[in-house]
Amino acid sequence: MTKAILFDASKCTGCRACQIACKSWNERTYTHTWCDGTYENPLELTSQCWMRILFNEPEEVGSWDELWWHFTKYQCMHCTEATCVKVCPSGATAKHKVSEEDKEAYVVMTDPDKCIGCNYCVATCPFSACRYDAKEKGIFRCRLCFDRITQSPEAFQQGGLHKPLSDFEKLLEDPANEAWLRNKPACVSTCTSGALSFGDRDEMVRKAEERVVKLGGKARIYGRDELGGLHYIYVLEDEPETYGLPADPTVPAGVTLWEALIKPGAPWGGIGLVGLAAAAGLSYVIARRNQGLEGKEG
Repeated sequence: MTKAILFDASKCTGCRACQIACKSWNERTYTHTWCDGTYENPLELTSQCWMRILFNEPEEVGSWDELWWHFTKYQCMHCTEATCVKVCPSGATAKHKVSEEDKEAYVVMTDPDKCIGCNYCVATCPFSACRYDAKEKGIFRCRLCFDRITQSPEAFQQGGLHKPLSDFEKLLEDPANEAWLRNKPACVSTCTSGALSFGDRDEMVRKAEERVVKLGGKARIYGRDELGGLHYIYVLEDEPETYGLPADPTVPAGVTLWEALIKPGAPWGGIGLVGLAAAAGLSYVIARRNQGLEGKEG
């Protein structure tokens, strides 16, 4: 069964323990930030910060004691129809199987050793979740803790986490770590309010459906069907926009053309009859990439 993380926004307290656990487990360094009138920190995803909690404050609130936030756990969603995989020309970004026995379970990851720094994935991701690090020369984002959920020392060697295998083996040998690891991503293991769950995707969807029925009102599920199904399932108490999530994330037509006609290894690449369509797809992807880089530079 394919795996997924369930985030129940109705239970999140905004403590950001998951955010700290993610950075700690993946050995990321600090992110330069500043005060911008919000409790969010940092203000955006970076190559060092792979997930963050959004503090979405309603535009209209009552008295001061009625102030509240709609918290959102934001990171790579591990889409079934993963745009980053579609546009990657070098094959650096791919779906990695969680186990040889389970053909359906996978995690989207980027291998920095194959990454050429084109930034196409950064430009076209529907959730703006990919980040390029010029110093480490690679794309970094949530890996769904591939090393932890596979319980494999070799998993440490994937995606740029070149740690000694002995580090992970020692963790597995110590019984005191069993309850903490237990094949769960770091964010799930450290969640204090029970807002995060991890397991088979079908089970997470079922839990989400039961929770939505219990909450009633405007409660809804997000991620069950979007982009072929996300591997982060959300229980929301309001519309997705209220939580800073796109209501209808889509793969742009230009990306589809790129994958089918231009991308190295594409089945129809190089055929003259589709040259104009191919050029359109290529122009779209490059334009989006350049626009993103110019905005960053500005």
